[in-house]
Amino acid sequence: MHVTHPLIKPETIEARIYQQLVVASALKQNTLCVLGTGLGKTAIAALTIAGILSKRNGKVLIIAPSRPLVDQHFKSMNQFLNIDSEKIVILNGKISPKKREAMWESGKIFIATPQVAENDIISKILKPSQFSLLIADEAHHTTGNHSYTFVANKFKKKSHVLGLTASPGSNIDRIFEICGNLGIEHVEIKTEEDPDVAPYVAKVKMRPKRVELPEEFEVNLTLLKNALKDRLRDLKENRVIHSITVNKSELLGLNKKIMAMDDNIKYEMLRISSEAVKLEHAIEMLETQGRSTFLNYYQKLLTQNTKSAKEITNDPRFIQAVKNLNELDIEHPKYEKMLEIVKEILKENEKIIIFAQYRDTVQKIVDLLSENEIEAIMFVGQSNKDGKGMSQKEQAKAIEKFKNEANVLVSTSVSEEGIDISSVNYVLFYEPVPSEIRMIQRRGRAARGEGGQVIVLIAQKTRDEGYYRAGLAKEKNMKNILKNMQTTLNKKLKELKEEESENKENFVDTNNKDHYMDLRSVVSSKTSDNLKEKKPTKLDKKSKSGLPDKATIIVDSRERHIGRYLSEKAEVEFKTLEIGDYILSDRVAVERKTAEDFENSIIDKRLFNQVMDLKKYERPLVIIEGNEFVRIHENAIRGMMFSIMIDYQIPIMFSKDIEDTADILVKLAEREQIKEKREIAIRYGKRPMSLKERQKFLVEGLPDVGPVMAENLLDNFNSVENIFTATEEELTSVEGMGPVTAKKIKEVVTKKYRE
Repeated sequence: MHVTHPLIKPETIEARIYQQLVVASALKQNTLCVLGTGLGKTAIAALTIAGILSKRNGKVLIIAPSRPLVDQHFKSMNQFLNIDSEKIVILNGKISPKKREAMWESGKIFIATPQVAENDIISKILKPSQFSLLIADEAHHTTGNHSYTFVANKFKKKSHVLGLTASPGSNIDRIFEICGNLGIEHVEIKTEEDPDVAPYVAKVKMRPKRVELPEEFEVNLTLLKNALKDRLRDLKENRVIHSITVNKSELLGLNKKIMAMDDNIKYEMLRISSEAVKLEHAIEMLETQGRSTFLNYYQKLLTQNTKSAKEITNDPRFIQAVKNLNELDIEHPKYEKMLEIVKEILKENEKIIIFAQYRDTVQKIVDLLSENEIEAIMFVGQSNKDGKGMSQKEQAKAIEKFKNEANVLVSTSVSEEGIDISSVNYVLFYEPVPSEIRMIQRRGRAARGEGGQVIVLIAQKTRDEGYYRAGLAKEKNMKNILKNMQTTLNKKLKELKEEESENKENFVDTNNKDHYMDLRSVVSSKTSDNLKEKKPTKLDKKSKSGLPDKATIIVDSRERHIGRYLSEKAEVEFKTLEIGDYILSDRVAVERKTAEDFENSIIDKRLFNQVMDLKKYERPLVIIEGNEFVRIHENAIRGMMFSIMIDYQIPIMFSKDIEDTADILVKLAEREQIKEKREIAIRYGKRPMSLKERQKFLVEGLPDVGPVMAENLLDNFNSVENIFTATEEELTSVEGMGPVTAKKIKEVVTKKYRE
């Protein structure tokens, strides 16, 4: 039996009672629907759209966290909705704002990422007042400073809201925060135990498969653990930690505490803390991923121009572990077990999805299966800073190939969330995950089939055991919280509605969507603080100039969140900028760096190219936001700042935070455009490098070679060719060049690419 409705295409949506009950609630009030993977959240979205549009005029916005998921919703809405296909519109950042403006006006149903929606709200080409319904898919993202939260806050007082998620998390404060941000009035939670859901649930069995680490791994793990213990003891002796029994997340949270220490010890503790984090990660790589992934991580450490990375790679115990593992011809026993399992499954002519956390591991699995004449499709996210990844087009091809040709898909977390890759009966976790959300999403891939198995590979007596137990415990806790929350929250909302009817003079009519129930009274004090109205910022105050005109600021579309702070005091346009992050006039371009990004851009040498490009503008400016520098010593930071100001003749301004940066940008834009009457213009194309600059750029690409060393090498050898062909002995004759760096340079220049 199928749903019949004028706006639903015939025989496209099966009539399920639990879905119809959720839709009935969603049509009455703002609703958060928590429903397991594979149980039809998309059908609920389509039915809610049909119900809303049959009662009132208006538009519909669906937001989803990734482009593949946006594409999937676009296909689903075209499949289900009896609406002119030209009125169902997909929007992404590759479409110019001018074209998007016309599309927002002409369409009816829109599907976009929250980042695109945020930018278009700020640019005023997306008008929430024109919309009758907002659907937030994967609604658990609606927390903190996320674009989901921004979009929801703009829509919830003007339109109906439906939130959809399979897994909102096990933290009750977080769940209440999601509800508050979306303006939720009612929560509908359907689990596989509910009688009306049970007939449609594919039963999924969890099967842990344990493997024992080889003795050779244990020997090298002991070396690495001893190196880590020395760092932890130093941190304990200096009262940074209370015990040497700490985990990676606790180590990552130490920076704030260390930054408050005296300068005479602060930087040493930051370095030791960073070393501990890197060693902890190296141990995890070897324990849970294997020899190859560990050695790949070692190679990445060698390329990092930081003291902490150098200290680790020069530690005799780390060196010995690397030497031992390079001489070994064995891999992690998980690979052998995985191969055995895959072969058994393929005998049944079944499909399987294999999840691994790291791209190196995914590649290793694909290679191993290929060596055994098993075709496996690789599926990873888009390119990262290492240049590895898949484009959106490549991802679509991979999904299509898995559906129609291959039986094995090997994926990172990119395929966990929402994407309807294919119905499979087998899912394999190369490693357990301690997150209940990710565990549910991964397992949900098997729930899309007829009911299958989830096989989890666990290395005995390693952190795998703890991660597996933590994931199961958090999931159980989440289910208990959700059941209790549904009763408690809905009861409290009912009480609030009764109070409202008794005090009509203090409330706006609930049928008027300018008002929704405030959840702050039913959450903890901690959550209440997060949900309170944001205090007015500097940008909310009246401009001292009293000028009614607004300046225009062109913002690079890759800049996150700052547009929301600029939009109250300036007109904002988003464009992909080749130079700078903000354009304030025909002569002023601004490069913004947070303290962390400033350090990172020094380490990876982006900063030199960026400041050179800024010189294309007559009045360039660098803004440094914040002052928590943790990776590089203060003297090196100051040295780079002096170089920017003196060598490149670019002034630097400092700001406290993102709001302070926004205030500076607005004031500068007003000065340029309103007071000085200057136009705003973008300089296209980067300034071409001179021959000397190109030579220096090539030499700076060598390991541990900065601008000064590049100059020394070129002065000494006269050409790039002579540097590349020099012997290690000749290289060490240059001032400041040590034997270790010389060896690294020769390795980069002489080693064959495919080795």
